[in-house]
Parts: sequence; structure tokens; C-alpha cells
Amino acid sequence: MKKKLSLTPSEERMMELFWSENRPLTSVELSEHSEEENWKSSYVYILIRSLLKKGLIEVCGTVQYASQYARQFRPLLTKEQYAARLALSLDFDSDSVSKVAVAMMQESCEDSEQLIRQLEGMIAQLRKESGE
Repeated sequence: MKKKLSLTPSEERMMELFWSENRPLTSVELSEHSEEENWKSSYVYILIRSLLKKGLIEVCGTVQYASQYARQFRPLLTKEQYAARLALSLDFDSDSVSKVAVAMMQESCEDSEQLIRQLEGMIAQLRKESGE
């Protein structure tokens, strides 16, 4: 059985910051962005440590701020990869995974032709990635 992927609401909001910015961020920048969350800088560090421990972000460099250096962090998963892992943590069998994928596509597409084109694109991408 796969390990359940669970994030606190605050961890999810921090990951949303990474995904929306789409670039490496320092703890200083995360603190600035999190003012609307009313997170103190000490809490930002706790969230960063937790996300590092869970393998969702990594250190990717340093930037100089005045006379100090700040580490930069980036996400290791895209938002889509996170959603996939979250869904898979619900212990679907392989048959159910494809059914869930189709159900998600049906929810996001308004017409069946668009759905078919998107599914065909997904199949072509999977074939390309598997070397077929």
C-alpha cells in the first residue's frame, strides 16, 4: 500500500504559492507573500521544513539579501502531479485509475469531441513517453 499523501491546509497554501509563482522562492519571499495568511516568519520556516521532509520541495540555490544569504526552494511536483498522487493515495486499483481519469476529463470538458481530442492527446503522449 502506498503512503498516504497528506498536507495541512497551510502546507497546501504554501505549495499554491510555489505553483502560482512558477519560480524558485526564498523564505524571505515566502514570508512576504504569506502576509495575507498572517504567518509569522517562524511559522514559514516550520512549513518549509515540513515540505522538505515530505519531499515536496528542495533547496535549489542561494540568493544574497544585504549581508546574508537566503536559500531558494522549488517544488518537486507540479500541481497536476500532486493531484495525481493525492488521488492515488486513496488506494484505487489500476482499473479505477483510468476510470477516475475519464471522470475528471468529463467534468472538465463541455463537449464530447473536445474530451475525445484530449484523451487521444493523452494516449499519444503516453505512447511517446513509453517509446512506442
